[in-house]
Amino acid sequence: MAGARSVNVDDDPGTQPAAFDEDPGTQPASLDDLDMDSMSTMRPMATQAVYRPTFDDSEGTTVHTGDTEPQDHATTVVRALSPVRRLGGGLVEIPRVPAKDPLQALMVNPVVAEAKRFCWNCGRPVGRSTSDGKALSEGWCPHCGSAYSFLPQLNPGDMVADQYEIKGCIAHGGLGWVYLAFDHNVNERPVVLKGLVHSGDAEAQAIAMAERQFLAEVTHPGIVKIYNFVEHDDKHGNPVGYIVMEYVGGTSLKQARGEKLPVAQAIGYMLEVLPALGYLHSIGLTYNDLKPENIMLTEDQVKLIDLGAVSTINSFGYLYGTPGYQAPEIVRTGPTVQSDIYTVGRTLAALTLDLRTRKGRYVDGLPGTDPVLAQYDSFGRLLRRAIDPDPRRRFGSAEEMSSQLLGVLREVVAQDTGVPRPGLSTVFSPSRSTFGIDLLVAHTDVYVDGQVHSEKLTAQEIVRALQVPLVDPTDVGAAVLSASVLSEPVQTLDQLRAARHGALDSEGIDLSESVELPLMEARALLDLGDVAKATRKLEDLAGRVGWRWRLVWFRAVAELLSADYEAATKHFTEVLDTLPGELAPKLALAATAELAGDTAERSFYQTVWTTDHGVISAGFGLARAQSVRGDRDGAVRTLDEVPATSRHFTTARLTSAVTLLSGRSSSEITEQQIRNAARRVEALPDTEPRVLQIRALVLGTAMDWLADNEASTNHILGFPFTEHGLQLGVEASLRNLARVAPTQAHRYALIDLANSVRPMSTF
Repeated sequence: MAGARSVNVDDDPGTQPAAFDEDPGTQPASLDDLDMDSMSTMRPMATQAVYRPTFDDSEGTTVHTGDTEPQDHATTVVRALSPVRRLGGGLVEIPRVPAKDPLQALMVNPVVAEAKRFCWNCGRPVGRSTSDGKALSEGWCPHCGSAYSFLPQLNPGDMVADQYEIKGCIAHGGLGWVYLAFDHNVNERPVVLKGLVHSGDAEAQAIAMAERQFLAEVTHPGIVKIYNFVEHDDKHGNPVGYIVMEYVGGTSLKQARGEKLPVAQAIGYMLEVLPALGYLHSIGLTYNDLKPENIMLTEDQVKLIDLGAVSTINSFGYLYGTPGYQAPEIVRTGPTVQSDIYTVGRTLAALTLDLRTRKGRYVDGLPGTDPVLAQYDSFGRLLRRAIDPDPRRRFGSAEEMSSQLLGVLREVVAQDTGVPRPGLSTVFSPSRSTFGIDLLVAHTDVYVDGQVHSEKLTAQEIVRALQVPLVDPTDVGAAVLSASVLSEPVQTLDQLRAARHGALDSEGIDLSESVELPLMEARALLDLGDVAKATRKLEDLAGRVGWRWRLVWFRAVAELLSADYEAATKHFTEVLDTLPGELAPKLALAATAELAGDTAERSFYQTVWTTDHGVISAGFGLARAQSVRGDRDGAVRTLDEVPATSRHFTTARLTSAVTLLSGRSSSEITEQQIRNAARRVEALPDTEPRVLQIRALVLGTAMDWLADNEASTNHILGFPFTEHGLQLGVEASLRNLARVAPTQAHRYALIDLANSVRPMSTF
């Protein structure tokens, strides 16, 4: 067709314009809160965010730009695929989107509803019905005089750049109609054409064609491909620029969700999107307009479509985005990694929560009360960090957010399914040991040595077992630490002091800038119990670099050792808010709450144990918390979940037996509970530590219970459930314990006790 011009990205990468947003809801950053007088002194008007109207894209949004193999457009390819596929590292199952013929996406009657017609220049309503006439689809804005048209500028059969045959409209966005075309030069490949800027802005057309060439270099499997940039004269002979993109056949996340998505599914989708954002950030770009409409679900991919709002980091000029999703600071800072992180948080919230709206847009912030946030605590913490009003407090990168989001997903899926979903942390070590394992069964050691045992959980035991932050690999002292950290804290301190004074080879690195070296010293001091010196070390370091989360962690540890449980809880919570996908701060909070006698925070034992049965301390802690609440059956079920491969399996079985019987009067115990406890002990060999004493406890409890109750005579631990049989059993158990008694006095005491319970002999 006459007047058509093409700039192919392969031929001339230096002259490629970029695509602007096809989504009608996308707007430039709002300037409502800025002082326009002061703004004029900040930068020329050409570099300031400007207003563009709001549109709605609810019409004809079935298919957007996409990825399709060359094929005859009349042929539908059918492949035998599973009806579902998995996202989020295989944790989330989602329905597979069926492939569609591109022609099925065409709009039968491409008309923009009156309520969605706004001037492209001033944003005020145009093309509306009046009392003396019908609505006009094209004309001049009565407010600013700009020409407008809501009619398609390209018609079926039009040939653009002698290459792309227009088939029709598939959507309408903030910059006009979006068209489906077939590429005659590449085997009739379906493509999408979208205007670069509004056709009435000739100067902007030229600028767009010159300034947006960087989009041609964007290559990522999760981002729509840019094929070409072309121009085509409109009916007035003015050149209009179009971006040619791959056709993505599928469904947008906005269309697919219907009602709100399950949290696990929404997270799964975002875990597919975040690598694409991270890629853009790595090449100095920001996406700026993440929202459900711009996330396309295809048969086997999740793709970002619509690169119209993409810009360089910290740039100004036309800053496009969607109110309700866009970061509030963007007009002041320009687009940043953190402003993109904000849009991820808002998109997750929109997919899962009932967000309030005002004048057709989502209100900033999260609902005060929402059942989803109440059900998934870590998810709420992640959202709050992602959309923190202070961009410095948001996730530092797409990779960091992705790591925490995966941790939250493991918790959510474990909670939803009841199946643990453990994972390896990238910022915390595994648990160094366990705590609170022997607290209940240790009370029965009185049978062994005659001493009363009242073991209690201690801060020192907890600290020795807790996970510790991994060394930041980007720290200048990381290499030195890998060679100097030893198992004994005294040796570690000696090595660290040698490194600080230059006695160790640091290959010319200035270790005075290291954060990890003094932090490791503080950790070693805490392991030695020198809380005062460790605290001073932490305060000095914080004065230099601020209270980073690693410093806050060890600060909380110091407060825990000092029995300042309120402060420790505050600072462990601060770490959790920073790293909501980590189990370590949750375990620390639960243990601190147990020491403080606070039942509220003990719920974190449940979260940790449900997610990872490898954190044995959490399982025993949860069982203790359930026992305190009177839920002994729940405590037993928790102890039964300790894996048989764990070295604490035997202790868990014995603890469950003690839990069933101890601290109860005979009237509170049932025959079934006694037999249940006996079966747990009977399954263990007598050679296991504490089995003999728990046998004595079970048989003795049964003997006392039978004095006031009746029971079946079926055997228990090898003895009839009768007075005579149980007396024989208790006697035998006490004599077995006497054989291994550590002192002669206790041996005699056990024998005397055995003689006192033995049944009367008859001759």
